[in-house]
Amino acid sequence: MRPERTQRGSALLIAVIAVALATILAVGLIERAQRDLARTEAFLAGERAWQYALGMEILVERLLARALAEGLDPATLSGSWTEPFEVPGGFVQGRLLDQQGRFNLNALASPDRVVAAGAERSLARLLDQLALPRSVAPELAEWLAGPEAGSARHGRAGEGWYAAQTPPYRSAGLPLAHVSELRWLRSVDAEVYQRLEPHVTALPESRLSVNVNHTTPEVLGSLIEGLEIEQARRVLADGPFTDTAQLAAHPLMAGRLTPEEQAYLGVTSRWFMAQARVVLDGIERDYHRLIQQGGSGYDFRYLSQGLP
Repeated sequence: MRPERTQRGSALLIAVIAVALATILAVGLIERAQRDLARTEAFLAGERAWQYALGMEILVERLLARALAEGLDPATLSGSWTEPFEVPGGFVQGRLLDQQGRFNLNALASPDRVVAAGAERSLARLLDQLALPRSVAPELAEWLAGPEAGSARHGRAGEGWYAAQTPPYRSAGLPLAHVSELRWLRSVDAEVYQRLEPHVTALPESRLSVNVNHTTPEVLGSLIEGLEIEQARRVLADGPFTDTAQLAAHPLMAGRLTPEEQAYLGVTSRWFMAQARVVLDGIERDYHRLIQQGGSGYDFRYLSQGLP
């Protein structure tokens, strides 16, 4: 083979390799640019959705103010979506979810032992109503109270149980930040949590105060010893009630309420979960904010995405 032909073949091979490498590099650069562009677009879309969701505060304040101005309990707005507000690329809408119609699990952490014990008994009855294991109630009570409660019930072994069950981010005796923390309990599996979650909440207070005008028969039955589920349904069907005296005078309630049970019941709500639904370019994002209505206005607590 002639040397010049060998050189031409080598040059051609080098040229082919160079083109291949250049092509690979070009494709890599294009793919990286596309990924960066997609990442930037996703970030901008998420930021736009977040800013729209922050407007939920103004929307909710107006809904609550209008309800109060018309002499209505804000709980009457619970669950009703607003009309969609059109925004570039989609729409935004919001609604209020009454949290005071649910059983406050943090009542089991009340510093008043009488209140805490009563809340634990009521939770046990709620579990009975839902055909769920009663063991959830004492386990939650011990978990909220800390290792001292475990020691009191089970001796020194209680401290070891508490240490094994406590997530790394929790300290002894802290109230629940969210009902999803129930999943840390041994007696709460996915099915138990799914069935219990619609009836309970975790408010940043240790009171047990339920709005009977917006609660479930299961929760009402849990608060009043001996009140069967069908009786609770009949009582709620005769609502709404203007005050607890009217509730106490109901034929199925007359002479049944103890002072402790009557203290649990009310006809108004102070705690709401505001939900904003933001749909941009066909992608739905949900934001939730816990709100307390008080004498000084509205106290906006945590803001979360996806998880109510």
